[in-house]
Amino acid sequence: MKRWELVLLGLFLACWLVYLLAVFRVVMPDGTLALGFYPYYSVAVATGWAAGNLYVFRSRDLDPESQSRRRLQAGYFLAPLGLLLLLKAMMPLDFQKGAPLVGLYAFCVYSIFFVVANKLGIFRRTL
Repeated sequence: MKRWELVLLGLFLACWLVYLLAVFRVVMPDGTLALGFYPYYSVAVATGWAAGNLYVFRSRDLDPESQSRRRLQAGYFLAPLGLLLLLKAMMPLDFQKGAPLVGLYAFCVYSIFFVVANKLGIFRRTL
């Protein structure tokens, strides 16, 4: 693993940890971040695109059918979702209750941009 991967992994695992603590009501992050729909979806777009491109860049030397490539793809797909979940948990409670499908839509936007970045393969090596 490269140093920047460890930094990103630590950041995203910390986001997952705080989100899980919020789910079990150990911490209450509700209302600590006033974020609207457009900025939240913009974070989902940027995170999905960046994670997809970083995955393509990192996996370009691996065999397409290898087990390590699949694990790497799962890690690059699931780890940044902690940031999106944490941001949603930090939104005001009235906002969360008024728009319950915001998280699902953000997940869909994130997934679409992750897949598009994989299919385009900008950083993929050509023979």
